[in-house]
Order: sequence, then structure tokens, then C-alpha cells
Amino acid sequence: MLTRSDFHVAVKDALRYYTRADLLLGNPLLQMRIVTAHGAKTAGVAHLRQVLAEAAEAIFVNERDQRLHRVLELTYFQPAPKQEAVAERLGLPFSTYRRHLTAGVERIAEWLWHQEQEALRNNEPPVEAVATSAQADTAGPPDARPRLSVVVLPFLNLSQDSSLDYLVDGIVDNLMTDLSRALPGSFVISRSTAFTYKDRQVPVRQIGEDLQVRYVLEGSVLADATRVRVNSQLVDARTDEHLWAERFDKERRDILEVQDEIVARLSHSVGVEMVRHEGERSRYQGNEDAVDLVMRGRALATDLSKKERAAEAVALFTRALERDPDNVDAMIGIASTCTYQVVNQYQTAERETLLDEAEALISRAMDLVADHIGVMKARAVLLRARGRFADAIIADESLIALNPGEPMAYRELGLNHLYLGQPQEAADWFRRADNIAPRDRIRWTWLQGLGRALIHLGEDDEAAEALTLALHNNPHFALGRAFLAAAEALAGNLDRAKLHLAKYDELDPGMTIRRFAEERNSVPLDAVSPVYLRGNERILEGLRRAGMPER
Repeated sequence: MLTRSDFHVAVKDALRYYTRADLLLGNPLLQMRIVTAHGAKTAGVAHLRQVLAEAAEAIFVNERDQRLHRVLELTYFQPAPKQEAVAERLGLPFSTYRRHLTAGVERIAEWLWHQEQEALRNNEPPVEAVATSAQADTAGPPDARPRLSVVVLPFLNLSQDSSLDYLVDGIVDNLMTDLSRALPGSFVISRSTAFTYKDRQVPVRQIGEDLQVRYVLEGSVLADATRVRVNSQLVDARTDEHLWAERFDKERRDILEVQDEIVARLSHSVGVEMVRHEGERSRYQGNEDAVDLVMRGRALATDLSKKERAAEAVALFTRALERDPDNVDAMIGIASTCTYQVVNQYQTAERETLLDEAEALISRAMDLVADHIGVMKARAVLLRARGRFADAIIADESLIALNPGEPMAYRELGLNHLYLGQPQEAADWFRRADNIAPRDRIRWTWLQGLGRALIHLGEDDEAAEALTLALHNNPHFALGRAFLAAAEALAGNLDRAKLHLAKYDELDPGMTIRRFAEERNSVPLDAVSPVYLRGNERILEGLRRAGMPER
């Protein structure tokens, strides 16, 4: 049985050598059930090619995915002599073509992985000891259920207009794909299985038992001529407990754009809630194996608004790595949390030590699983912390190509553009992050960036509004008090500015303008643009007006 990472490598090799039968003969996918099902025990290269082609047809059915399908088709199935020729034929810059190719290959590999897991599970004998309904209230989840397993049921079309079924089903289709990409280690039931429950009234617990999943996501869509409303809820399939619910209201403009935004917000929110719930479950049950320790660490790491939470998360990830030295999720957990300790300025004295540790772990994880989405996220933030802003932007764009529902990537784009002296572009990216995740616990991280960008642009009233929202989201953010004091002072609200500065002084006593300029930076100042430094002078001027001493 291949590991998930080995399976992905095998899919990539099969696509790369699609036209070379001699090289495909040794591909381990030939022994997988998704291939042998096409040809019983005599499955061969033709069956493998058929599986790959059918996967591409099944996944890239929506209009927004047709470009990805064409990239794959011209690269692998009907290959041009060179990839540059494919990019030229499609009218794409080569870097954009490569991002599309990476995203397309990743989606095929992940989809086939889930198909293989489902085939294995369906051929396994039923679990011998299944809890009764009475036992289910107190018993833990069956071991057969993967920790982050979920089925996305077909959403109900409440519009009484069957012509809108394509919109409703499209949201569910794309949500399945985005959720599996956004959440490493997740197990998302395939569309073909999930849609067997369409127009059927089946209790959630029964669905959980039938499919051996821990979570069920259900919802409805109501669309009229002007608006699209989506209601969704995440349910614990073991207890029938409603864990999370949200409603999205969007103006009905370009229907594909609306669909993309709804799917992005759903995939992010659902993924975060599943991780939190699994972390709480593991902590409550006192589990100490590597996977449970990682879950508990990830639950803490979804909200690092306090430096104590970061330290606790690192400790949990470290214990997980001690139990399983090759656990990539534990490595990435430590690496990303150490980096956030630096950029959030929780650890200033050990900056280089923490970044070196993070870089070593990211490098080690990349050797094991190069295209792990967690590795990509951790590396993007590390590049920003090192002051490699242009490289970080490329990493962030690659991340968005794989998972457009990740607000962290939009926030990082905003911060990197800000440091490169492009505050208007930065503000636009911060607003994109807020559109995707307006209720996120880490909303403060992009709102504070938006506030700073607006100060650089001279839009001080709007900056004060954004920074006030950031502090509502995270009252423990000390620097937020200083930024808000500066914005209020620049906007002419000196009484409010002095009040916020006094609260900042309680959190960071004895601060001066000189020390603030030299020490309260999350990136190397010698790497930022002169335009950024000039914009930052406005923040320092605001602090002077609010009453911060010069030295």
C-alpha cells in the first residue's frame, strides 16, 4: 500500500510518461484498485491511461476549470514538444502556465487518492464492533473513521427553479475539491458516493456509519435575480451535534465569481472548524499518539493571538515529532509556529535562531513531501520573515492556485506588497482576505495590515476603522494599539489617540519613537522599499502627535 505522498509521486510520474508505455510499465499505480478495476488482474498501461484521462474529465467539468484541463491535455495527453510551446499556444505567461500545471496535477493526484481509499474501504469487511445508538452517545468514534473525514452532501436548491441545479451542484463539486486541498490529511468522500444521498432523507448518524466519516456538511442555496444565499452547517456524525453554521449572502453578479467566493469561504471555515473540533476531542480524551498531538497543536495554531498559545502549540508538535520523527505535519507545525513567533514579535531576542530552525524543518519536510500545502504555507511566511518579498509573492501565488480559499495567502500578498512600497496593491489584497474570511479568528492579522497600508496612503480615518476592528478581533495585539493611536492622531482625534497610546504603554512600557522605529519590525528593515520607509514615517509622526517620547 502506497503512502499518500508516494501515491502523488506515482500519479505525477504516470502523467509525465503518459505516452511512454515502456516507462509506465513499472509505475506502482498499476497495482492500485482504481486501475485493476478497469482490467481485473490483467490491468496494464492502457487501463492506467484510461484512469488518468477519465480523472481529468471528471474533475475539470466546470467552465472555470477548462483552462486547467487544456493545460494538462496539451502537456501530457496530447503533448507539445516543449512546455514553452504549450504556454504560447494557450496565450499564457510561462509562470502562469506552470502554476496551472501544478494545480491541475495536484487535483488529479488528490482525487485519485480519495478514489483509491474509497475502493479499499468498500472492499473491506464491515467493522465487527459497531456501537449501538445508545452507545454512540458516550463511546468514542470508531477507529475506522479517519480523524478528518467528511462527506459534503448535495445542497438543497430552495429556489424552486431546477435550472439553477447546476449552480447548487457546482458549489458542492468545487467545495469537495477545495476542502481536500485545503486540509492535509483529510478524507473527503467522492462526488459519486455523496450524490447517492441526493433527494433522500437519511439521518446524519446513519450516513456517518454507512460512509465511516466523522463529519457531515449539509446546506442549501436560495437564488433570485439579484442575490445568492447559502446556508451551511457542519454536523458531528457520531453525536448528531451541530458544530458550526454560517450563512453567506452575495450579490448575483458573475455567477462563476460568486460560486468561487462562496466555495473559498466555505472550504476555509469548514477546515478550520474540523481541526478545532478534532483538537478538542483529542485533548478531552487525553490521546498522546503523534496524530492526536498534531491535531491538538493545529487547533491551537489556528489562533495565535496570544504568545502563550504559540508556545503550547510548539510543545505539542515537538512531542508529536518525538513519537514520529518523519511526521511532516509536526515538522510544519513547529516551523510555521516558530516563524509566527518572530513575525508576531512574541520572540524578538531569538529571531534568527527560530527562523533557522523553521528553515531546517521546512527543508526536511520538502524532502519527504515536496508539494504538501502546509509546507507551501510555512515556506511563504518564512520568505517574508527573511525579507525575500518578491520570492514570497511567487510562493503565495502558487498557494492560491492550489487553494483559492486560503485567506492567509491573500494576507501574505498584502504584507509583501506593503514592504515593497505598494500600499494600494497591499490594501486590495487585505480586503480580498477579509472577503473570504470575515469571521475568522485571525482576521486581525490582515486588518492590521490594511490599517497600516491605509496610513501609508494617507487615508487615516479608514485606517482607524480597520485597526479598531483588528483590536476587537484580538484585544491582546499590543502593536495594534500603537498603530491605532497613530491613525487617530493623524486623523485629528487626539483624545482617542492619547487613550490608545496609554493602553499601549501598559502593554509595552517605556517605548520611544526611536526604539519603536528600530525594534518593532517583523522583517529586516534593510530589505524593505524606501517607499515603505517613507510611509512608515507617517506612523511615527502619528505616534509623536499622540505623545510618545522621541528618546
